[in-house]
Amino acid sequence: MSLATTAAAAAVSTALGLYLNARYSIGSDIAQIRGARRIQKYAQRLYEEHGEDDWSFYHVLHCTYGSNDDQEAFVFEGRSWTYGRFREDIGRCAEALKRLGVRNRMVVGLFINNSPEFMFTWWALYKIGAIPAPINTSITGAHIKHCLMVSEAEMLITTFELSSTIAKTFDLNDGTKDFRGDPLCPRLGHMLLYDYDTYPFLSQWSTKKGVTLLQHSKLPPATREIGDFPKSSRPKVLHTDASQYLFTSGTTGLPKALIWPAGYSLTGSCPNRYPGMNARRRRFYICLPMFHGTATFAALPATFTTSGTVILARRFSRREFWADVRRSKANAILYIGEMLRYLVQSPPDPQFPDEKDHGVDLAFGLGLAPTVWRAVRERFGIPWIVEYYSASEATTSILVSNKNDLGVGKVGRWGPLMRSNFFQDKFYIVRTDLEIGEILRDPKTGFCMRTRPGEVGESICRIAPPVQRRHDYLGEGGQEATQKKVIKNVFARGDEFFRLGDAMVIDEDGFVSFHDRLGDTYRAKGHNTSTTEVEGCLSRHPSIASVNVYAIPMNRYGYDGQLGCAAITFTGGGSSTSDKPDVQELDTIKELEKWATTDANALPGYAVPRFLRVLVSDRKEINSGNDIGADRVSLIMKKLKTGLRSEGFVLPADGRDRIYWIEKEGSGYVPLTTEVVQALLAGKARL
Repeated sequence: MSLATTAAAAAVSTALGLYLNARYSIGSDIAQIRGARRIQKYAQRLYEEHGEDDWSFYHVLHCTYGSNDDQEAFVFEGRSWTYGRFREDIGRCAEALKRLGVRNRMVVGLFINNSPEFMFTWWALYKIGAIPAPINTSITGAHIKHCLMVSEAEMLITTFELSSTIAKTFDLNDGTKDFRGDPLCPRLGHMLLYDYDTYPFLSQWSTKKGVTLLQHSKLPPATREIGDFPKSSRPKVLHTDASQYLFTSGTTGLPKALIWPAGYSLTGSCPNRYPGMNARRRRFYICLPMFHGTATFAALPATFTTSGTVILARRFSRREFWADVRRSKANAILYIGEMLRYLVQSPPDPQFPDEKDHGVDLAFGLGLAPTVWRAVRERFGIPWIVEYYSASEATTSILVSNKNDLGVGKVGRWGPLMRSNFFQDKFYIVRTDLEIGEILRDPKTGFCMRTRPGEVGESICRIAPPVQRRHDYLGEGGQEATQKKVIKNVFARGDEFFRLGDAMVIDEDGFVSFHDRLGDTYRAKGHNTSTTEVEGCLSRHPSIASVNVYAIPMNRYGYDGQLGCAAITFTGGGSSTSDKPDVQELDTIKELEKWATTDANALPGYAVPRFLRVLVSDRKEINSGNDIGADRVSLIMKKLKTGLRSEGFVLPADGRDRIYWIEKEGSGYVPLTTEVVQALLAGKARL
């Protein structure tokens, strides 16, 4: 073949590839435009059917009332509920809660792990019109009280499994103590211990002051009427009212309660919102914690509205995951990237020599790194992966539906139609000074500027009242925190957008990628962690003089999310100027992880920084009177985080700093060796 012929063939091949890519891109655009219009029609139908004050999230379960009563709705550890029985048991729980004083718009804290106890109380509160406030069950003590205070919860519901944590938090083991009147939880007047035969019975709780034991087996028998949702008894809920409070980390450290509007919750149950929900009757396996918005509002509502089955696991177990999936005959799984990475890193299970024989054809979730994406498909044979991107504060979401290598590692695909303002006017990536986190404006117009293809910027989403409302933060400082997340006059005078706090990029082909987390929070193990909170905790240690916490992006090495690193100096200055660690440093390093998780103001386990960097000052700088050494960890010198962050866990060869890491959670910090660094860089270390 001549050189000219070869060149011509290459040109034809390139042109054909561009044509097919453009055709696919426009086809993807059309599918997304149609999907958005279906959601609009769905919302309009809801409004016509229920009016302006009947936006109860309970309609998700009631919309199929009478048509699927004998179909399986919910499965938990071998126990199964049909839709008919599911609604009746929720009704029984709702009636009991009403007798205990729960009413429409009352806030009820839920401190419950994945279980029937969570599912029935959660749905019962919606049926009454109360506002559930699910609390992260990884937190303890002051953090729990803060969540109850900021949400103004009047009741707390928990279970036998977590009762010792609550007892310790409120000092209930002392028989003379009463949680009521606690200055940190002034509105909390009732505590309920709910039992649906999941956890061992604890009789001593019946004697606690102010605590009511509610055993599901002793509730009045179910009737068909109790499983109904007659219009005459429905709570008044506007589409802009809160349906639930979600707790998310903010830059001030302690969890913030965020309003999840009723209208957004109910339209989110549209079966056409996400691909794959109505393609076949889904049996969705969910092992993510139900206090997390991903678990409660991603797959669950759309599954119920299409008469699918929710299979709830107590928790994620790397060892039992596939056995549980096979046993429950699930055909779809809900994931976060960390979860699938753990599965990919797991050794083969001799019980299942054929790892692709499991029946799952859809994985739906977020945060999946490209290397893990491919490994999941190659090893476990899951043909369809739907990756979405959103945030607790977001008024919209984007996604990519993937069945091949096109779009692996992306969170969205926008062709020429979706990139025009006519077809998409909700989600944008705007030019940002990534060093200081400031959105840039055109000096001529004063408006924000969309990024060019390949340029990293911050993601924002439009707030469009009266249909939409801001997902405001509650409590003291909530209004200020909300305003920090809102940017006005973005593309026109008077418009409003939420700043999602993520750096993202769109390429020439229209694929949207998550790049990094911005600001003073980072995301690890599915949780947003505040650097300020971690700094506040570690700075209380008597041997630590100063702390600077930042995130190390791990996606560049094939992992998901980020890991925290704390750059510290010690009191006394000895170890902070020495080439070798002294006794004080070694003693502190040895017990710091345990101290951070058991102190009076302990951090949740997931928030403890995985890396610890001891900053060593240069003697020349100190002798010359230059304060650069101290300046490196100054909390106000945030620009220094950029340099530390860029170095990550690979320290400069000519540097004197020392670095430690937690190889196995609970085992404390150990020196980060060269061998471990190489394993981390190659994506082969287990995290």
